[in-house]
Amino acid sequence: MPSTGTTWHNMKSLRTRDSKSGSQGRSLSMARERYDVIVIGAGVVGSALAMALAERKLSTLVIDVDLSGRLSSSERNAGGVRATWWQPVNIALCRASIGYYRSIAREVGFRQKGYLWLYDAETWPKALAHVELQRSLKHPIETLSTREVHARVPEIDRLEGIAGATFSPEDGLINPNLLKNHYRERSRALGAEYLDGVYLYAIRAEEEADARLECWRADRPLSESALMRMMAQDGPGDAETGHLLTLRAGAIAIASGAWSANVLRLLDLPSFSEPVRRQISVVDNRETNFSAYGMIVDTSGVYFHNEGPHILAGYSPPDEPSGYYFQYDGEQFFQNEIWPRMYARMSCYERMRHVTGWAGLYSVTPDRSAIIGCAAPRVYEAHGFSGRGVMQSWGAAKALAGLIADGRYPEDLDASALSRERFADDRLVREELHI
Repeated sequence: MPSTGTTWHNMKSLRTRDSKSGSQGRSLSMARERYDVIVIGAGVVGSALAMALAERKLSTLVIDVDLSGRLSSSERNAGGVRATWWQPVNIALCRASIGYYRSIAREVGFRQKGYLWLYDAETWPKALAHVELQRSLKHPIETLSTREVHARVPEIDRLEGIAGATFSPEDGLINPNLLKNHYRERSRALGAEYLDGVYLYAIRAEEEADARLECWRADRPLSESALMRMMAQDGPGDAETGHLLTLRAGAIAIASGAWSANVLRLLDLPSFSEPVRRQISVVDNRETNFSAYGMIVDTSGVYFHNEGPHILAGYSPPDEPSGYYFQYDGEQFFQNEIWPRMYARMSCYERMRHVTGWAGLYSVTPDRSAIIGCAAPRVYEAHGFSGRGVMQSWGAAKALAGLIADGRYPEDLDASALSRERFADDRLVREELHI
């Protein structure tokens, strides 16, 4: 998939370097010339959608630049799953997904250890105002006083600035990679196909004819540097060899995460999402054992949970610029953003030590809610989850698959509030409870 909105200056180069090797390099390995649906993007949302479509017996092909997901947001998130939100549609999609994750908990490492969310004096009244909504949607949630916070997590011994907290016992943690692999394995068992190393450079989608996708496919797996260049710049470099191919489908579904905006540009459709870097640190603090707790979100915005022998901690600076930035700032990020906030809340973190970390991308929309629906004739979309891709993947996929197959959402999962039309009609789904 392209990663800038520029004119494709390298298209002539792509055509010139077409190896036309049906027998060389990697075989196309496709069972048919036309598919009911082609899903663009094989992350956790795209793979979930492939499963949902295959369950409806629609022939499905999923294409991606890198199926291993070396730069994928699905591989670089904190693994939190929660239905603790302030918008009904976000609660509903997460509740539906949690129900499914519970049924495959052992396979995907889903642990319902809850979310403990700490609020300051400004945000606590807002949290209280949404408790009844959450409970009415069958999301169990408790409200805690400052003293009750300390009683529940004794390590939280610096209580300044905490006005109250909520605890949601059915929220929890999951292994995103295992979840993505579950979707892929089940979808493949039902007949879905996946095509690796595919760079999409042109789309034609008209109401009266099949959608046609013009692609370049690498002859061999991309190196780390080649993948980085392709995902952050403007397609394959001169060193990559591949062949051109045309794919056809009755419909396409854009589930390309932080790269969805670039696919939409190929269709001359406006994009309402942008990529924003998010960094996560892995830290060592051998004096504490947080394995009994789930995710904890502090008033400062830092969030953390136990991760094996370590603590995984993240923070999203409000001034982080948009763009395809994958660099992790390492010790500097830990010292400036993570340690001061965690130590200010818990004295046990005085000798906390940085181990490693990573950076990934959020696909962020103006109202911090996903974009799901029909974007144009034969064109569907599910992206812009603003950090909720893993936790909403099953529900979003089930909803969109219903729209694609039946022309309407399932009665129990109506995602119409998340259509792109809301940005033009001033029907924003403003989600404030994000990290």
